[in-house]
Amino acid sequence: MKTPSLNKLADTMSLIPSCLMMVSPENTVTVVNHHFQQCLPGATGSMIGSDFKNCLEHILEGWKGTNITHLRGMDEWFSANYAILASQKAKNTFLNRFSGVSYNTVEEHGALTAVIINFGIEAPVKNEIAVSDLEMAFKSMTDDTDILISIVDDFGNLEYRNPAWVRYMGEEIPQKGRFKWENAIHVDDLKSFQKRLYDAISKKSAFSAEFRMKDQYGRFRWLKIKGTPRLNGQQRFLGYICTGIEISELKNQMAELVRLNAELTQSHADLMASKEELQAAFDAAEMGSCSLDIKTLKAEMSRAYRNHYGLPLSGEINWQMVTDAVEPQYREEVNRVLAQSAQHGAPVDSTYPIRHLISGERKWMRVVGKVRKSEDGIPKSIYAVVMDVSRQMEEESRKNEFISMISHELKTPLTSIGGFTQILLHKARNGANKDFAPICRKIQRQLGKMARMIEGFLDISRLEIGKIMIKKAGFDFALLFEDCKQEFNNEIQTHHINFNGIGSVMIDADRDRLEMVLHNLISNAIKYSPIGSAIDVSYQLADADLMVSVRDRGMGILEYERDKLFRRYFRSQNQKILTVAGFGIGLFICAEILRLHNGEISAENITGEPGAKFTFKIPLC
Repeated sequence: MKTPSLNKLADTMSLIPSCLMMVSPENTVTVVNHHFQQCLPGATGSMIGSDFKNCLEHILEGWKGTNITHLRGMDEWFSANYAILASQKAKNTFLNRFSGVSYNTVEEHGALTAVIINFGIEAPVKNEIAVSDLEMAFKSMTDDTDILISIVDDFGNLEYRNPAWVRYMGEEIPQKGRFKWENAIHVDDLKSFQKRLYDAISKKSAFSAEFRMKDQYGRFRWLKIKGTPRLNGQQRFLGYICTGIEISELKNQMAELVRLNAELTQSHADLMASKEELQAAFDAAEMGSCSLDIKTLKAEMSRAYRNHYGLPLSGEINWQMVTDAVEPQYREEVNRVLAQSAQHGAPVDSTYPIRHLISGERKWMRVVGKVRKSEDGIPKSIYAVVMDVSRQMEEESRKNEFISMISHELKTPLTSIGGFTQILLHKARNGANKDFAPICRKIQRQLGKMARMIEGFLDISRLEIGKIMIKKAGFDFALLFEDCKQEFNNEIQTHHINFNGIGSVMIDADRDRLEMVLHNLISNAIKYSPIGSAIDVSYQLADADLMVSVRDRGMGILEYERDKLFRRYFRSQNQKILTVAGFGIGLFICAEILRLHNGEISAENITGEPGAKFTFKIPLC
């Protein structure tokens, strides 16, 4: 019993002008096409449903007198080679033994369902029906199909082409005769197609090819062409019967799949590279990673995270095991941060001390993370990284202790000194001793210096917690400049300080803070330049900015330290100035004050001359 697909194939066989026979796996003849019936009238009617061996005897009897006796034993050959019929080797062996006859296998779901045997296009005996009549019948049956059907001779000339070719290429394709296929096939596909075709012709074998060919609008579209060889009764190769279909859409889909696959492959490679780079960064920074399920409070932790806390290096971890390492007075705060993330999706940023669960070592840990939400927006899990910040916290603690110590050590005696100098000044004003007044003024100036030093340390602390305040107001910078000039000219006899201004300049800024900046720069110039050298202090306008500069003739700046000058606690390693007292906070505070004014500060050496020049600028308003 034939399947629907075999029925369709049988219908197609009826259109082909060659003697075709379909044989089932049970060696039963199921189809004898129309052309075969015309070439062997009377004998084919009883073939359908008969054993192939008996049908072969009918063929030999019907074509008696012709040179086809070599076809005897074909039935036995098929039975002996049934398992390998689909192989090209078997087909070549068949052609060598049974010249003039070829076959093709039909498979469904991987199983052989039929064999189609082609005994040739011409009858070995006189055919009573004219070839032209067969051509007309064939033409009428192929007019309405969209399959491209053509018959070409062994020189490539058209003997027939159906209307589907005209609908594809227009009238450029002839009904018969020579057609220059090489002008229509895409140049990139021509050589491979010609090679495949010539190889098939040399072997008189079937061929299949895919190539781009121009349509009637000049567009290249993909075709898939199959060719079946045509042999006459004397086994002379006559050319091919060709069928073709357009596969442009399929090709485009395949190209898109290839592109998407390439993108997916590249994305995967990029993802893996990023993952490796991220892991390398984590390892270099000794950071660990953790994913916490908010509902179950079960955690997936990296090895580094477990090492930081002293947790087991394998096995399941829960939140309780993590908080066991946190110092008791901080556990409430740590759990509060987790609750905020779980309830509201708030990001995690928490710093707290722990005790290593194995060694007992005290460490400060910082955990930073974000919440992953479900599709309906509910917090689902927290992904976080953890880093050991013990060194930073220790430095912070030392700094605060240092500032506290300096403030305490200096402020107590300053209070006493201030009280005594006020008494001395009071007596001097009442005529008790006229010599007291200048001495007291000097004491007051030294107290001012010490107070500014203390204020500088306090500013460091304020900057750290973001509480340093800038109180802007309009004032004339020339007046501030003049005050500094009077102060330094009265106090300093070791250096020649030249003050050069351009007169009145109104600015909107914090006068006390700017005075601190200018005072600090001039004091540094005095401190780091030789006695008797000149120091130039000036200001000018540059567009909408006030620009102030202090230039000395000192040791200059080490080039490799230029980028570090304005860092907190930075002290130059220049051997010539190591004995100069200082805490490394003055330039840092100057830079921060100017930053809060939307200004900036810079430093440079003077080319060809000794010394350095410090310049700062701020907007006028």
